[in-house]
Amino acid sequence: MGIIDNIALPDGANLTQLLACAKEQFERDRLDAAESLCREILAQDANNAGALQYLGLIAYKTGHAAAAAKILARAAAEDGDNSELLFYLANAHFAAGAPGLAADHYTRAIQIKPDFFAAIVNLSNTLLHQGDLAAAEDAAIRALEIAPDNAEALSNLGQVQLRAFRTSEAIDSLTRALERSRNKAQALTNLGAAIQAVGDVDGAMECFAKALQLDPDCHLAERNSLMAMLNQPDLTEAERFGAHRRYGARHHKPAARRLRFENTSPAPARKLKIGYVSSDFRDHPVGRNLLPLIANHDAKAFEIFLYAEEESNDAISARFRAHADHWIPAVGFGDAGLAQRMRQDGIDIAVFLAGRFNLNRPQVAAHRAAPVQVSYHDCATSGLDEMDYWLTDDLLHPEDTAEQFTERLYRLPSFYQFTLPDVGPGATPPPISKNGYVTFGCFNKPEKISDRVFAVWADILAQVPDARLALKYRNLYADQGLRDGWLRRFIAAGLAPERLQFLYGDDGLADHLGLYGGIDIALDPFPFNGATTTFEALAAGVPVIALWGDNFAGRVAGTLLSQIGAADLASASVEDYIRTACALAGDEARMASLRKNLGGQLRRSDLCDGAAYAKNVEAALRDMWRQWCLVRG
Repeated sequence: MGIIDNIALPDGANLTQLLACAKEQFERDRLDAAESLCREILAQDANNAGALQYLGLIAYKTGHAAAAAKILARAAAEDGDNSELLFYLANAHFAAGAPGLAADHYTRAIQIKPDFFAAIVNLSNTLLHQGDLAAAEDAAIRALEIAPDNAEALSNLGQVQLRAFRTSEAIDSLTRALERSRNKAQALTNLGAAIQAVGDVDGAMECFAKALQLDPDCHLAERNSLMAMLNQPDLTEAERFGAHRRYGARHHKPAARRLRFENTSPAPARKLKIGYVSSDFRDHPVGRNLLPLIANHDAKAFEIFLYAEEESNDAISARFRAHADHWIPAVGFGDAGLAQRMRQDGIDIAVFLAGRFNLNRPQVAAHRAAPVQVSYHDCATSGLDEMDYWLTDDLLHPEDTAEQFTERLYRLPSFYQFTLPDVGPGATPPPISKNGYVTFGCFNKPEKISDRVFAVWADILAQVPDARLALKYRNLYADQGLRDGWLRRFIAAGLAPERLQFLYGDDGLADHLGLYGGIDIALDPFPFNGATTTFEALAAGVPVIALWGDNFAGRVAGTLLSQIGAADLASASVEDYIRTACALAGDEARMASLRKNLGGQLRRSDLCDGAAYAKNVEAALRDMWRQWCLVRG
């Protein structure tokens, strides 16, 4: 009788018996024993596909997706017609951040076994991740033909529909998925995201809260909740801060406090390694805000590392790669693993971008990835004890700010920086000159237009009797259900439905900016202002009416207007907001003057001076570093 890792085996056990035993140990979750058996098999037969398969699955199960993909690829080279093996290989590729390879192997598995349901479902999810919505929908429908009530396939279909701005269909599919799902927390989170997209923020928050009650580790629900609450006008600062502190407490890592970075040189003037962590190094508002900084960094003083949680690659991604010293894909790293990688890279200052949005990962900071850690382009506190600074300015956070935060504020001369579009309308006359009536417009997400915002806008329209309101957010208003909801609100407010204009189409940038040619006055939402939408309107010469709030998210539009010399368009009260909008609507000559001059004022402002902005951010990072060096001694 032989012994391997305390497992008794028959004398002279052959490879088939050893593999059967390895399979049994793997299924009983005795991974060390299964690995020992696999390695014994491979010592006798280096290309044994079965042993390689289980060794790869062990690597996958223990969180080593890239290693799993390599091992499983060796197995597939020996047994390329094994659909199950190809499925496992595809799973590993997806987890390792290679969705293209994953899609290829799911497709091969399905070609071998056309009714391979799990592979079809995962292919749909992978294609969705890649942004191939038509193919993802085809795969989801194919899965539902096999299992009409399958929750996972319904969820994939609903998310495709949501991404395609077919929101009514998405809510229906995701509601059906929730009814049938075994993972209620994830299903509630997906449904909440769809409900939020159509503007029902309170309903979305209820979904996220229920998801977190079921699964406190449902991080997507947690992040979505922190994002959605920025749109809740009745939430107090104490309630908002309390939610962020609870988030921080859930992610607190006591071991991070013991890291001392003993091997990091505390020399104040040396060249620094700066690590930026983001999912938005692409054609995205945050990417366009950040690119001027990365493009203008001083290469002699700073070495730039970009840790990319990639959703997609495009021409802007290529520009980021060109300007960075190092591009490191972050997909496949856990939070602790990414923090460890950043420490191994010797990062001095870690900068976490837009924490609560998209696939960004501020929770990596809880593991103390660098001696100095900075929150940048988030709209509220991170709530994390290990986040040292929050970049801002004295308009977003005046000295008497009521906002609460866990970080130290670091005020730049001006916080925002934008990449000027190289396309867009010229300084055309305001459309009132040909229409004979004023067209107000808002191109922000519907979730920012709460009942309170709508009531204020309805008051403005009541005081400007011939005015129209044009709404646009990508292709969202193509959905008839969403349009019908808005028309009901309009009629309930006593407004004629023909005064409401819906604009839709997933336009390219030039066509999108061209739509501002039909807007006389943009109305900015509150309490969560527009940023990129405000900038784009001003770049097109469209005046923006804004309301100063009491926190970062509510002071963005007023800040941008102040920085281009148009602070009089930002009001301190709702009453002044209404008066300002109505007064401008009645002054065609002023509208024409603003139309002619605002774009130039914007281009000459600090908002569009990338070189100067980079120097200001670099000075801030250097100052933060000096402070760390002083404490370190």
